[in-house]
Amino acid sequence: MFGLTGCSTIISPFKNKKKEIIGAIGVIGPMRINYAKIIPVVDYTAKLIGEKFEIK
Repeated sequence: MFGLTGCSTIISPFKNKKKEIIGAIGVIGPMRINYAKIIPVVDYTAKLIGEKFEIK
């Protein structure tokens, strides 16, 4: 990850109904990112994506 010195990543897996990890979503931002705001957003987005991958 050249050129990303001073950056951090926040990653959350998304899962299917069987609780199997089927992918991940994340954010790359500065080390001083507002973690209290971004972590719930990434987690919620991963949950929504996991729900959309469900086969009915």
